[in-house]
Amino acid sequence: METLKQGLGRWGEEVAVQHIIGLGWEILARNWRRGRLEVDVLVRDGPWLVVVEVKTRTEPVQVGWHRMVSKAQQERLILAARAFLAVHPEWDLEVRFDVLAILRNRYGHRVLHTQDAFYPLLR
Repeated sequence: METLKQGLGRWGEEVAVQHIIGLGWEILARNWRRGRLEVDVLVRDGPWLVVVEVKTRTEPVQVGWHRMVSKAQQERLILAARAFLAVHPEWDLEVRFDVLAILRNRYGHRVLHTQDAFYPLLR
């Protein structure tokens, strides 16, 4: 049985996908997994592979996306992007990490889209 939180998350991902389609981006994969790594949505925006993390919350929410996506989660998303491109070496794409915050309240919802939300750390 689906919990209320899972239902809200699934709804938020659908809203995010509709937002992405409205931007004219090509959806490559949804809920892509490789081992313990997962990406909500992978899209192509011209020369970019966009790794999209979707965060769904009910308003009022007092934190920005940077408090919703931990450093550890950012590192997992970076590893997942590398793994995805390793599976698809035919795609020569730059990688970008976007966060879509879907904020729902009793009047409807709004989408806050942060492009280039974070950058991979070079080590």
